[in-house]
Amino acid sequence: MKLGQKQTQKIILTQAQRQALELLQLSNLELLERITKELEENPVLEEDTVTIAPAISAPESDLIATVSQTLSGNADTEVDYENATEVGGDLQERSPGQSSDDPKKRDYIETAVAGGESLADHLLSQARLTARDESELMLFEYIITSLDENGFLPDDAQTLAEKFSESDEHLRNAIAAIQLFDPVGCAASSVQESLLIQARHYYPGDMHLQHIISDHLRDLEHMRYDRIAKSLGASEQTVKEKCSLLQTLDPYPGRRYKTSSIRYIIPDVDVKFIDGEIIITFNDDWIPPIKINSYYTELLRKKNIEKKLKDFIQDKLQSARYLVKNIQSRKETIIKVVKAILLHQEDFLIKGPGHLKPLVQAEIAREVGMHESKVSRVTSNKFVQTPWGVFELKYFFATKI
Repeated sequence: MKLGQKQTQKIILTQAQRQALELLQLSNLELLERITKELEENPVLEEDTVTIAPAISAPESDLIATVSQTLSGNADTEVDYENATEVGGDLQERSPGQSSDDPKKRDYIETAVAGGESLADHLLSQARLTARDESELMLFEYIITSLDENGFLPDDAQTLAEKFSESDEHLRNAIAAIQLFDPVGCAASSVQESLLIQARHYYPGDMHLQHIISDHLRDLEHMRYDRIAKSLGASEQTVKEKCSLLQTLDPYPGRRYKTSSIRYIIPDVDVKFIDGEIIITFNDDWIPPIKINSYYTELLRKKNIEKKLKDFIQDKLQSARYLVKNIQSRKETIIKVVKAILLHQEDFLIKGPGHLKPLVQAEIAREVGMHESKVSRVTSNKFVQTPWGVFELKYFFATKI
């Protein structure tokens, strides 16, 4: 052991920098919660009631009011499921005059009522209607209760036959029947088998799609369209069209019945493609604008103010300034990154899912002049409303399908 001096260089983040990085990875709902908490704890901050936010549609405003009240601790507010509809996993209120006969709205109402139904319950209700006798029903029940949360069989048919003392053929027939229950593709042994079952059910005449799933999933994973096209004797454009069909299938059919708490998703950014131009709108109209209360800045100018009170106000004032500045910086950074991402994925905006180009975060980081970790924070927990639905920002980084 010895005493000595050593000179090193290291980066120490200031409080403002740490807060800026923390706010970047928050979604808009989490930011709303953070602002609500700051308004409660920091007397220097107040809502800027003078600012008039742009009007939003009645369905959005009703939902946002519900979420806002939930976050602020109002337990008396309930979501009106009877007047709700589901679009891409989001909940929206039905506006006056909209008919409840809309198939999408009916579908949501049915889903909402059966929200607590498990995969096993859903399949067993169909098994009771399908089974020809008590023996077959018991076999159905055994297979269904053996499925994992993804809807897959953990064991092959022969192993199950030995456990249940059934003939291999009898068991295979029962599994084949369950595979066509709703959701189609359960009781498969793998993702590949499940996708193939769904392709045969929904696109029975599409042999190209079935061959891609059965023989070329690895090539598809690495976007080797030319190799697939050569094997099928088709064009690359045809292969890409089949990829779009493939994305309509569910690789994990059982997950939709996984019991979990409701997650509200309100897109952070709205993106439109109009006349060859990408239009980006930041969806923060419902987040309360905040400002520094002028009373406290005036109070600091008084000469007879107590030191403890002065130190307290100065500390809260600095914290408030950091928050206001970092919220604005967060907005500008997100828009900058989203624009760079969607300029790369312009084909997606025009043609829809299945037309993503290979893209990595390092490439975006170089373009916008940021560190890759900062881009990762920006894309974390952020959702984008596009003409094709709501997608997580990380969806647009396509190294694999």
